[in-house]
Amino acid sequence: MNPGKGAYLRLFLCLAVTAGPVSVHADAACGAAQFDETARVKYVHDGDTVHLQDGRKLRLIGINAPELARDNRPAQAFARAARKQLLGAITAGGDRVGLVYGTERHDQYGRTLAHLFTVDGKNLQALLLEQGMAAAIAHPPNLAYTDCYQQQERAARRRGAGIWSDPALSAARAASLDPDSTGFMRITGKIETISHTGKGVRIIMDHLVLGISADNLAYFDLAELQSLRGKPVTVQGWVYPMKSRQRNKGFPDSGAARSYMNVRHPSAIEIDRADNGPK
Repeated sequence: MNPGKGAYLRLFLCLAVTAGPVSVHADAACGAAQFDETARVKYVHDGDTVHLQDGRKLRLIGINAPELARDNRPAQAFARAARKQLLGAITAGGDRVGLVYGTERHDQYGRTLAHLFTVDGKNLQALLLEQGMAAAIAHPPNLAYTDCYQQQERAARRRGAGIWSDPALSAARAASLDPDSTGFMRITGKIETISHTGKGVRIIMDHLVLGISADNLAYFDLAELQSLRGKPVTVQGWVYPMKSRQRNKGFPDSGAARSYMNVRHPSAIEIDRADNGPK
């Protein structure tokens, strides 16, 4: 065999993705019995997105990390720390990671969706959540680890770790939202009305409308939803201005509402307890 070609083959085998289930011993939080695949990371983009050696862009399922600076917008608090945390964990494993895919393997942007692990079985989403470097968010149908991720986030919030140590990142009041409020947010307020529409369920919290699409209603207990009327809650997800597409698509009677949040899973709604502490 040509020596150059042999050297190339050895390099390829070193960098290649290992396809198929790979057994792993894992006793850490949110562990996995086996990986769907192992791969090598080429570049860590931010706290919830990495680029694999084979060219795929991978989005970590179940979390949202602070945004780095882009499009003339400054970096959010802890964005660099979140990337550094993820990069350090991956580098410590020689840039090799284990992947456990979601039910849906790609998002609308073509990114691969997976839960990411160190080769010795440590769940990297759980690590970021435990350190307060990300917030938990459920996206049906990719709901594996949802409960575990929520537990990791709550523990970080109790300790005031990472993003939860910054008062500016504490839950905003729904009444304080302005027409241009946008981005991933935690918002508190009292449920005023809950109504069915032809497209699902609409919940109004002062200046915020929560929309649950018909496609996601199966994940909710409708009686429990109705019981929330008049109760203070905290919701977590992406906020959009009502003046955009929602105002003309199924929400004509939203009163003074200025902002909209699509709620896909019950874990995004948390009833505020008397002691105001996360449960």
